[in-house]
Amino acid sequence: MPGSSSTSEPSPPRAIDRSLSVLALILVATVTESMFMILPSFVGALGDVLHLSAQRLGLLGSADLAGIAASTATAAWWLRRVCWRRAVGLSLSVFLLANVLCIGVRQFEWLLCLRLLTGLSAGAAYVVALAGLVDTRRVDRNTGLMVCSQVVLASLGVYAIDVVPVAWRLDAVYFYILAWLVPTLIVYWWHFPADPGDRPPASAIDWRRLAAPATAAIVGSGLYFLMIGAVWGYLEGVARASGLTLAQTGEALSLGLVVSLVGSVAATVLGVRFGRAWPLIVTAVFRTASLYLLTRLGDYASPVLPFYLINAVFQIFWSYVYAYFVIIFNDVDPSGRFVAFFGTSSHLTLAVGPYVGALLIAGGSYVPLLWFGVITVVLCYVSFLTAVALNAARQTAGTAEASA
Repeated sequence: MPGSSSTSEPSPPRAIDRSLSVLALILVATVTESMFMILPSFVGALGDVLHLSAQRLGLLGSADLAGIAASTATAAWWLRRVCWRRAVGLSLSVFLLANVLCIGVRQFEWLLCLRLLTGLSAGAAYVVALAGLVDTRRVDRNTGLMVCSQVVLASLGVYAIDVVPVAWRLDAVYFYILAWLVPTLIVYWWHFPADPGDRPPASAIDWRRLAAPATAAIVGSGLYFLMIGAVWGYLEGVARASGLTLAQTGEALSLGLVVSLVGSVAATVLGVRFGRAWPLIVTAVFRTASLYLLTRLGDYASPVLPFYLINAVFQIFWSYVYAYFVIIFNDVDPSGRFVAFFGTSSHLTLAVGPYVGALLIAGGSYVPLLWFGVITVVLCYVSFLTAVALNAARQTAGTAEASA
């Protein structure tokens, strides 16, 4: 019968699941997160080159992240209606231009405006790439690979920027971003998918049904990335205040990021084999312990090795749990649009983080900042575990209704 043979043949792979398409999505999601990934070096370079007040330093450290948060805030309404390829191409073009224009700029106001522009353009491309990754068949593997790529960018960048002469460090940040952006644009040009994968029709989001797990997920990511923005942005300062040199600090941060590949590879390999809750619980224990130990760093006669080890643990479990946060957001809404709010909640609080961190540094002591990190990370994991439980309950109820 006509058409009968086609039903027995395996369906061709979707464009979005092809290896080079996944690579294009990963590279875009990586380069648009570059400022977040090298934030300690950027904040350190701003302080060394521009000699800013703590408040201005915090504002510039937050600018890219605020721009990303602003552009992702509306993504749930346009994400499934635009051509992904054109949207990302326009965004990356603006991102390229804005980073080029930053080179040599030393005036606070101009630099603040340019970094906001880079954030706005990066956010639009980032949220499309993230939505594409959660549309692939292997969400757990591909989000883990995304984190691996981000960790490689961060580890190379933190090391390379910190060995550049002080006078050139700030411009080195922009050149490093551009060095990643050029190959990303090449892969994008040939392989970035034009359309999302298979998803339910993009009807109006039923906010009432999603309200409880959505709120828990947003609160969890907000608290977590508030801690990251506040603590991660000042880890260089924590190390230097305890007696490490700039070179030792750069090596420690870079080595910690390289070692953290263990975490992202583990997330890629293990996927959701152990569910969502257990990875969260294990990570919560190690993240809380590492933040507490950083508060005691000044007690060591030689803090170099302790900082290397504590920072390595901190980074391993950061890269491990990141993919699970994305998966939990993806669980909230089957249409694949709610994941856009991961970009909003994470980057909004990341943007606030450096400014909050600056206010919590009391008399050159970073201990109040680190205790703030302990409290927020505990509350974050409580929120995410609540979201996991609510998502599971809703899915169970839906299955029961379908079988009734």
